[in-house]
Amino acid sequence: MTLTGMKKHVGVLEQAGLVRTQKVGRVRTCKLGRSRLAEETAWIEEYRRLWASRFDGLDQIVEELKLRETSDGRRQTE
Repeated sequence: MTLTGMKKHVGVLEQAGLVRTQKVGRVRTCKLGRSRLAEETAWIEEYRRLWASRFDGLDQIVEELKLRETSDGRRQTE
């Protein structure tokens, strides 16, 4: 990757608040912007909990269907 390309990528991350840059002389240091990452982590966690509860509900339905199938005298196929 060229230096110009890298600067463009870092610039986009900086505008999004995901990184902070500091220039001292010719050296530019990049650090993760933790406050913004905390927001993203909270958003991801909210959806993780939502999908976990939906999959738990689906597991419960599948188990109920399996029990019904066995109690009706139907043969289980595995």
